[in-house]
Amino acid sequence: MINFTSFPNLKTKKLLLRRIEQNDVHDLYTMRKDSRMHTFTDTKVDESIEETNLYMDQMNKGVDDKKWLIWAIEHKQSKKVIGTISIWNLNKDEKSGELGYGIIPAYQGQGLMQESLLSVAEYGFEQMNLEKLLAYTEERNEPSINLLVKCKFVEIGRVDEQGYTNKQMYRLVVYQLER
Repeated sequence: MINFTSFPNLKTKKLLLRRIEQNDVHDLYTMRKDSRMHTFTDTKVDESIEETNLYMDQMNKGVDDKKWLIWAIEHKQSKKVIGTISIWNLNKDEKSGELGYGIIPAYQGQGLMQESLLSVAEYGFEQMNLEKLLAYTEERNEPSINLLVKCKFVEIGRVDEQGYTNKQMYRLVVYQLER
């Protein structure tokens, strides 16, 4: 389903969305060790830079195996990686994919994730030929819900999901954007 000869770099007014590179490890570690990044997800804080390296290797292997696309979100002005955004959980039959995203707290509330999400959605529809994109977000994650609504996603359901890492129940709101 994912067909590309070189990784698809995407440019917005303020951002460069590109493949995760080894020299991003410190920026990604800063993001992944921040407990605020894990408040509404079943993920754990990276306790060492080695854990971030393992994460990066796993993400890039998935890209190489054409299981998903994950972009580092590089802030053009600061040249720092401030987050990630991905299309994963691809379903060929339904021509759908799921979005995953996160941006460090210092850059939240500035419209940067909206720029990223709209660019990735356009790529998903125009280049990957997807018909719909899904996003699951915890019902208490108001900034994520507001982002999805601003980007014209529509709520299509709710699901309860038992966390494996944090052993808690998550109440997820399911949003969808159609081509």
